[in-house]
Amino acid sequence: MRKALSVIAFMLLGALNCYAQSPLANVGGKVYASGYARWHVTVVTAPTGTGAGSITVTPGIPSNQDGSQVTNAFVSPGGGIYTPITVGLGTANQETVTPTAVSGCNAGSTSPATCTLTATFANTHGPGDIVVSGDAGIQEAMNSIPNGGVVVVDNTAAATDAFITATVVNPKIAIEDTRQTAEQWWTPVGGTTAIAAPAVLTSTTVTNSTTPAGSYTNANAYVLCVAYVDIMGQEGACSPTYSQTPTAATGNSFTITAPVASTGAVGYTVYISLTNGTYQLAYKVPLVTQPTATGAYPVANGVCTLTTVETITPACSVANTVYGTTAASATVTALTLNTSPIDPQVTIVSTTSVYTPNAGGRTTYTYAPGSRAGIVGTVGLSLPFTISAADTTTTPSVIGTINMRPGFMNYIGKSIRVCGKATTTASTATITSIQFQWDAMGQNTAGKGVQIGSLTMAPPVAFATTAVYGFCEDFTTTVASASATGGSIIPVGGEFTGIGVASAGTAGAGSAAAGNDSTVISAVGSLNLADDARLNVIYVHTTGTDGTAVTLQGLTVTELN
Repeated sequence: MRKALSVIAFMLLGALNCYAQSPLANVGGKVYASGYARWHVTVVTAPTGTGAGSITVTPGIPSNQDGSQVTNAFVSPGGGIYTPITVGLGTANQETVTPTAVSGCNAGSTSPATCTLTATFANTHGPGDIVVSGDAGIQEAMNSIPNGGVVVVDNTAAATDAFITATVVNPKIAIEDTRQTAEQWWTPVGGTTAIAAPAVLTSTTVTNSTTPAGSYTNANAYVLCVAYVDIMGQEGACSPTYSQTPTAATGNSFTITAPVASTGAVGYTVYISLTNGTYQLAYKVPLVTQPTATGAYPVANGVCTLTTVETITPACSVANTVYGTTAASATVTALTLNTSPIDPQVTIVSTTSVYTPNAGGRTTYTYAPGSRAGIVGTVGLSLPFTISAADTTTTPSVIGTINMRPGFMNYIGKSIRVCGKATTTASTATITSIQFQWDAMGQNTAGKGVQIGSLTMAPPVAFATTAVYGFCEDFTTTVASASATGGSIIPVGGEFTGIGVASAGTAGAGSAAAGNDSTVISAVGSLNLADDARLNVIYVHTTGTDGTAVTLQGLTVTELN
């Protein structure tokens, strides 16, 4: 009976193949999920019971409808991301599961006769059962372009929204949805939970040695910390402060053990202070070299093995079972420089001269629908950033930080729009500003990035109950350069509004105020547009007080061209 059902299922599958007339797997630079949705393999052996177990299927590598092999049908290149599969197609025991391990399924140039899939099964299965894609070919299509591109989901393979949202995010891949009349794009959006700060470093996780030789001496103590980096290249808060004095008189280097695996983390960055420096001024250790040609992506400088699953922020690899990455230690020989970015945190520790980045790393990202393709090189939407307490008069507060890919803005005419909404309780500030800083290697001044825009307004009276601020600013690159101080960006238009809210939807004292960018009116130079960078969004007020910290509720970055 089972064999008869399997034959029927196989015939049904063939009929569907003919009817759907699926496109080729890869057409015009786009990969069609439906071209990966109609492969099938057959169960050779299976466990007699339910629960965790393994099935053996043949052939070991299935084929697309166009005849090409799906060499990464069951797991991503390098391992880690497993494809949902439907087992027992057309039978009463049909179910969709996601494997937890595979063996012999990605054999490169050879075509194995069988491969083994391990999963937890609710039903029993046996020889002759048909196994097909469990997600309409979406993950298989993504596996075929690990270095990035566009996956098209059309209406020929019964794809659902749930299939798309369940797909493991690849920051280099956008999903083009053509199932309906209007085209729709799905791009990664982060959750509301901030990625954790790593545990404080210790004399075990940080060691110093003269092999290899370095520039650190025992006449000084150095503050060190590390920060996790998520799949979209956004950094979390740095680990708590830790100080270490090298043992040898001269010639020391530091070796930092990778922090333990943490939800959402695929890499980590390293920060070390100057001699006898402070935690607030721990400077970023460069993990790549400054490019020598405009448009070139920087290469690793040997400090550590970089993660390859994200390329927005160069980061040392950390263990992550979802993406199949392993941990890599970092060995630092050169002293950090005060022209580099400082460590991100989630508390208000800025001063009038030190602008501490506000960590924006997230534990989770999912594909979400939108009207346009997402931005390759940064996140398009960030949900609320954490702030601990109200900042004092004239003291800046970085309310949000976005990490950007090397070279993201390094094209003449490249334009973006940055918009956000921020809130606080009663504010008596008479002059309020939202500022923007470009924060990158080799261009800063001892804890301070370069201001590229400033929106200012003067509320006529205090916002008595709740203040709600809205802002947008456009930026365009006027000079591209490979050097650390050769690029220029100009603000080309912006607006800043505020309103007092007495209760939900009701205007309160202060009513409304508005302003624009009247401070920065020409191109700002001496910027590093070739290396990775941060865009810091800063709130500052003159006179008066805020009831609570200004919280950035949402931040968007949109490419204009």
